[in-house]
Amino acid sequence: MLQNSFKSAIVGAAVICLSAGVARESKADAASCASPIPFGLTTALTGNLALLGTQARNGVEFAVDEINANGGIAGKKLALTTEDTGASSTDALNAMNRILEGKPLIIFGSMISPHIFAQTEGVTKSETPFLVGATNAKVTAQGSKWLFRTHVHDGQLADLIPEYLVKSLGKTKPGIMAVADDYGLGASRGIQAALAKFNATPAAVTSYAPSDKDMSAQLLEIKDKGADSLILFGRPADVTLVIKQMNDLGIKLTTIGNASMVAQTTLNNLSAAEADGGYAIGGMIPQTSTDTKILDWAKRVQEKYKIPADNFTVSYYDTVYLLKSIVEKVGCDKPAIRDALAATKDWKGMLIDYQADARGDLAHTLGIYRNKGKTPELAGPIKESGF
Repeated sequence: MLQNSFKSAIVGAAVICLSAGVARESKADAASCASPIPFGLTTALTGNLALLGTQARNGVEFAVDEINANGGIAGKKLALTTEDTGASSTDALNAMNRILEGKPLIIFGSMISPHIFAQTEGVTKSETPFLVGATNAKVTAQGSKWLFRTHVHDGQLADLIPEYLVKSLGKTKPGIMAVADDYGLGASRGIQAALAKFNATPAAVTSYAPSDKDMSAQLLEIKDKGADSLILFGRPADVTLVIKQMNDLGIKLTTIGNASMVAQTTLNNLSAAEADGGYAIGGMIPQTSTDTKILDWAKRVQEKYKIPADNFTVSYYDTVYLLKSIVEKVGCDKPAIRDALAATKDWKGMLIDYQADARGDLAHTLGIYRNKGKTPELAGPIKESGF
């Protein structure tokens, strides 16, 4: 609570500063920034998390390349340095230390929550704005005034998935399966608490290690205990395995999960029959948009990287442009950038608007999706309570 109060004070101070500080803004000149302007990124580019971590690299890099092609910020090009975290938190910490040696203006962290927990203390000591997509709800509760998240988190999903499952799909006895790390287990606990609010009791609560390849024992336990549905919380590679093994075992359950259920990287490895009917609530994915500009953007990203853009690609892409707009206003003073991030309100991204709350979370709009064959369809947006 103390850290939230502290960040609230930052927000309040920033709002006052920005509203009363036109003169200050005019003195903050982006043209005085170093040239090139140094940005740093750590994300998983090798190992079993590479399929996911690559989406952060693609989103940041695609935006940086666009901005540089259009003249940079106040004529200064952006210089992005990327370090591979691999799959371990130790390697993630080492990668961050290498990034910090370059004294970047801004650092992007990945969506892998254990990596962000390992890195936050060092980044906080460096007093550098730290923008992440990590989805464990506690990431922004670490007491760092330099840490901000621009992707929805599992605390929001833990509230909204049970609500949709019970109220809209009429299921009250789900099995729960989650990847056994900070990301998945945190979500599992939140889902169980949210189900209790609706007088729904899970038939079975199971998990699997991130490196596991055989989840048949957990699936059979869920089936044998009479579950009427499955809440699945994992990453694209393991969600793909679970869905395939459900099909192999002949287990037919209404399945709902996080955005991995509808991610193109998941769907590319499933048959239409395997994918059909799966539900997801999560970050907004570009392929479901009807806006031709967004569909064209997704096409250009895929042409460049040979990987379909997902919700994380959109989030990191938006984050770079949000920072561009801030640097153009306040220059390259790190505390001023931090304060402007904390004061973000109704900043329009590609698919959602961003607004900072007291914890430093900026994303509060999610999408409800259902797969029709291998094509995810957007049933509609849904917002976190209070936004």
